[in-house]
Amino acid sequence: MKPVPARATLREFVIYFLKLGTLGFGGPIALAGYMQRDLVDERGWIAPDDYKQGLALAQLAPGPLAAQLAIYLGWVRGRVLGATLVGIAFVAPSFLMVLALSALYLKFGGLAGCRRCSTALEPRSSRLSRGAPRDLRAPL
Repeated sequence: MKPVPARATLREFVIYFLKLGTLGFGGPIALAGYMQRDLVDERGWIAPDDYKQGLALAQLAPGPLAAQLAIYLGWVRGRVLGATLVGIAFVAPSFLMVLALSALYLKFGGLAGCRRCSTALEPRSSRLSRGAPRDLRAPL
């Protein structure tokens, strides 16, 4: 394993995963592709071999691939503290979104209000996901 460049602090790493957990879209394979492009190819914060090993381990283990890969990369960057902070930063946004949506579901009277909201959001989400397959064609 190659050492991680010193220019990536643990704080910067956690902020990256907080943003990815909040704004990332397209499912686990797309998120893994974003991590590879951003952290390995563009920023050089993770060595290619570390990324490949983490992706292989995440695919072997049962559970959420993108979260497991993020936690592994956090471990590579900052051992136990890095894995813990990255795991929280990556998973907490979606957890909080589900809590907020649950509160809205209860506030607006169940399915009728939620249907109107999801019908309004559907065209936007399909436009966002069209670009994801293009990102996955790049080789590791």
